Amino acid sequence: MPVLGGWLTGEQVPAATIEQTLATMEAVLSQHGGQVARIVQPGMGLVTFADATHTMQHNDEPPVLDWVPDRRTFVYRRPLSGAHTLYYLEDWPAQGNLLFATEIKALLALGVPRQLRVAALAALLRFGFIPAPWTAFKNVSVVPAGSILRWQHAKTVVNHATDFRFEPNSQTSQQDIVEKFTTLLTENTIALLPPHTQLVALTDGSYASALPALLTSQNAQVPFTIASLSYKNDRSKVWQGVRAIAARCQRPLLTVAGVDQPEFWVAALAGLEAPCTDTRPLALHQLLHSVATETEARVALSGLGASTLFGHHQTIVSNESLNVFSSATQRKIQQEERWDDTLHARKLQRRVDHCTSEQQKQYYLALHLSLPDGRVGMMHQLAMQEGIVVRSPYLRNDVTELVTRLNDETRNTTLLTTLAERYLSILPDAQKRLSLDPPVPSLLRVAASPLLQQTLSPEAIQATGLFDVENVAQLLKQKTATKALLLVFTTQLFCRLFDVEVE
Repeated sequence: MPVLGGWLTGEQVPAATIEQTLATMEAVLSQHGGQVARIVQPGMGLVTFADATHTMQHNDEPPVLDWVPDRRTFVYRRPLSGAHTLYYLEDWPAQGNLLFATEIKALLALGVPRQLRVAALAALLRFGFIPAPWTAFKNVSVVPAGSILRWQHAKTVVNHATDFRFEPNSQTSQQDIVEKFTTLLTENTIALLPPHTQLVALTDGSYASALPALLTSQNAQVPFTIASLSYKNDRSKVWQGVRAIAARCQRPLLTVAGVDQPEFWVAALAGLEAPCTDTRPLALHQLLHSVATETEARVALSGLGASTLFGHHQTIVSNESLNVFSSATQRKIQQEERWDDTLHARKLQRRVDHCTSEQQKQYYLALHLSLPDGRVGMMHQLAMQEGIVVRSPYLRNDVTELVTRLNDETRNTTLLTTLAERYLSILPDAQKRLSLDPPVPSLLRVAASPLLQQTLSPEAIQATGLFDVENVAQLLKQKTATKALLLVFTTQLFCRLFDVEVE
């Protein structure tokens, strides 16, 4: 998990100025631990953090960053999985400059403009996340998954570098595929383990999250804790499955009971650095924070990404009918560039046009949007706040290449089920999972919380001018916190936390 920040100028900026810039970024990034290292050269500065507790047993993945001083060339590669998020800002504070960091907060600390990208709110309501290269900030972008950011001679270019392949796998025998997948999953699970015992396995009771934990306990014999979160009572069948996983692995189980308090959103949004339309960030924050506090774990093994990779999760498109935006915001959204018109979106669309079926098109978009922007990137950003690195064997290159080239039936139903029957036969109904989208009725009780009054009162809504006061009042009269209400609440709170400018 690289933690870094840097400034490329293309000019002969004094070393003292570059060092001061790095020191400012370092003050933000150092909060997550690790040993700091600086590189200061004419017109260039880079600060990185290395954490020995995040070392893995075997890492054969290519480096994400290259700096070639002689050619004045900087290259950053973001994997297709969506790991290793990097935010960047072009042509600031001067033309030809490039600022970048693994957290937006490190850029904001330098005085980067805090203008809200209003059109990103419409994209957020549509997809359930803000798709790359957009962020919630108008001038800050994120490197899309599977792309390369290159800065050379004061010019920044972002291009696609790698992609998923859907050609049928040469191994036609289902038994051969299962055996190869088992071998890859086992080898990659062991390779991801750290050389210490500050390890936790996260599970939601599903086969995908259970298998890495079981393979670790059977093949590596590494002491670790199994952790899970739920907002429901612990007598459900899914909780029985979670307990069965811990019993089968012969490892202690940490059960985290989610708490519905509006104030907990502050830490979740501070880590996410964006508004949201579901409660998953809140649940993940509580899980990761509790794990870090109770176990002091620095590495978390999980089934992250498996639901999308195996075709169980497609791109989210909202069907909310109530337009919560104010008339002024609606005009701004119409005036700004649509996400569909970005260069990245148009490149994806051209590739989607070559897909052979509607199902394949949806799967391709899910891999490029839901997986990196709606799942992996979010999980890693929230985990970084707790000093934890989250790893999943399903996101390793050889595993994703095998799975994406399978036919739909084998990928969607056969593969994980076959392994579960082999290794997890005692689990009761383990394909069901604990929900990470818990209900939050507390948001409907504005009068009970000072935070909600400062965020959702008519005066607060009018102050930002983003949302329609009457429509928000209608949302608050409903019995559940809808996506639209979550968008309103988290956007209002996000603007307060980050002192965002709303034009």
